[in-house]
Amino acid sequence: MNRWRQALRSRLAIVGLILVAVWVLFALLAPWIAPYPPNEIQMQDKLLPPSAAHWFGTDNFGRDIFSRILYGARVTVWTGMVSVGIACLIGIPLGAAAGYFGGRIGNLIMRVMDTLLAFPSLILAMALAASIGPGLLGALLAVGIVAIPEFARLVYGQTVVIKEKEFIEASRALGVRDKAILFRHVLPNAFAPLLVQITLGLGSAVLTTSSLSFLGLGVRPPTSEWGAMISYGRDYIISGEWWMTVFPGIAIATVIFGFFLLGDGLRDAFDPHGRTRRVTRRIKRFSTHTHTGSGQSL
Repeated sequence: MNRWRQALRSRLAIVGLILVAVWVLFALLAPWIAPYPPNEIQMQDKLLPPSAAHWFGTDNFGRDIFSRILYGARVTVWTGMVSVGIACLIGIPLGAAAGYFGGRIGNLIMRVMDTLLAFPSLILAMALAASIGPGLLGALLAVGIVAIPEFARLVYGQTVVIKEKEFIEASRALGVRDKAILFRHVLPNAFAPLLVQITLGLGSAVLTTSSLSFLGLGVRPPTSEWGAMISYGRDYIISGEWWMTVFPGIAIATVIFGFFLLGDGLRDAFDPHGRTRRVTRRIKRFSTHTHTGSGQSL
């Protein structure tokens, strides 16, 4: 409880939570908030600038951009949650088994995870999405598979440390089965760093999904999706229709910024030692910079 209170007192966490909560509410209330149907084509209203009738303007088909951004929030929140859920369902058991049991199987699992981590996440997601096929399902699976090694590595490291604790040794001495030890003791004690990774992973999933849609490997038209909206509008930037790309870009940036702020605030609350190390490094860098500047002035 003390850690949760500390997290709630963190300004970063509060700002991030507010940003995420606002977009979640927009996604849930989109049918009631959106002033126009997201896919309604009105060619007589195409490429209108922001106005009282169309707050964020219209696109090249006369569709209201504000309505499409609201409905795009539903796609973004859904894809982020599902893809991170896929990564958790696969990565957490693999990392826990590799860290607890070790041996050849554990080494094999972690070498596979290391191989996946060796590729840039976006490049690997593009390859997977292209092989699965364009569409929402392909984007979900691609983003989820790319995120598996991050969760597996985190749980592996936590399991290796926790399994050497005295209460784990006592559980083994009492005859508690390994499966029960994993689910009752190891994974609950690894919950805090997992929660932070899930929060940060949601931001990364939003960015990767939007990138795939921008490249034509994600959500297919006419579905409202922020990355695809930016892709549609990039050809109109030169002619002055900036609103087609700016407003979807702001939406992506605020969601990612919210998840990262929330994750950073939770990390500071659940890992005070890590926070101390980060603050110490900042002080040292500042001191070095100040000393160098003073030396140069002399």
